[in-house]
Amino acid sequence: MNYVCNQLTLTMKQFNRYLIFSLLSVCIFSCSKENTTIDAIPTSMKISFNKTTVVADGIDEVTVTVKDQDGNDISLSSLIYVDDVPIRGNLVFFENNQQGSHTIYANKYGIFSDTLSIATTAPAAAKYSTKVLAEYFTGSWCGWCPRVDYKLNAFMAANTDLLAIQIHNNDIMADRNVDSTLRATYGISSVPNILINRKAFLQENGDVMNQSDSTLLAPHYQKRAVIGLALNTSITGNTLNVTAKTGFDATIHDSLRLVVLLVEDNVIAPQTNYYDNNDDYAGNPFYNSGNPITNFVHNGVYRLSPTTISGITIPADKQVKDDEYSANFSLDITGLNAANLKVVAFVMFADSQTRTGIMNAQWVAAGQNKNYD
Repeated sequence: MNYVCNQLTLTMKQFNRYLIFSLLSVCIFSCSKENTTIDAIPTSMKISFNKTTVVADGIDEVTVTVKDQDGNDISLSSLIYVDDVPIRGNLVFFENNQQGSHTIYANKYGIFSDTLSIATTAPAAAKYSTKVLAEYFTGSWCGWCPRVDYKLNAFMAANTDLLAIQIHNNDIMADRNVDSTLRATYGISSVPNILINRKAFLQENGDVMNQSDSTLLAPHYQKRAVIGLALNTSITGNTLNVTAKTGFDATIHDSLRLVVLLVEDNVIAPQTNYYDNNDDYAGNPFYNSGNPITNFVHNGVYRLSPTTISGITIPADKQVKDDEYSANFSLDITGLNAANLKVVAFVMFADSQTRTGIMNAQWVAAGQNKNYD
């Protein structure tokens, strides 16, 4: 079963978080050595905000306080709704594409609070451009994957702020540890699959000639970047040196992680092709291309990561507006074609927080530099 939000499928991990939180909001217990008692059911509830407006930049937030008829703070045991959609916790924030007035109310055991409205204000012009990362789960044995590979290449050609990297499964290009870690983390059980910014799955329409599904990426492009990345790289022998810099246009209190990885373009390897001689797909670009396609070109193939695929923690004292965090890495590229390598870096929210996914990304050809943009 798919769970859809803004035409993008929520990751299994996100859905489980919402489900668990919803269940907890219905069944919360207070335990002591003597007995276990059910949390009291309120007879009435009222909400309040700690501010009257919030900047729609994805970072500024309003705290919602919920109190029962006796003035007890029951915020953390209540389920809060924003525009009739339940959220985790009691901190509310809005992205740049969610400007306007929003309604907020709370519910506990079927008792509803009053409904209040809060208005957003437009953020200042962004200091950094927004990049979008697509992690494409594939395999050389996947006969339908040439379609998705073709479409992602077209999407990237149409918008240079998109980068797709390939995470292979059970073939000569696979890193089993990385593949299994990402599959377990984001609930991936099949290929092809496209995870956007580690937040939602792209619902690709299944038609290689119909690229209207590229519009599903629009909400990600529209998000205002509050951090930017720059990359300096150099190659000495078989060592690739990387300096990854993260600049902050806002003070961020969430725990953040920096991920740096290396991908390779122009990897030639056979690719299973179910479109070959398949008259149901006579107009497909892979019709009569052979099965397998012996000289198929794979781009953005994951090779290695000095931070691990889950990243390293950015020190909290560096996550301050106008500050910068810098980290240096040395990568052994023995056996890889340096001319085809690309360094990719991104910053993401750490696990178990209200905010999820990748904040921004950057990439550059190995041996080259990429400034903040």
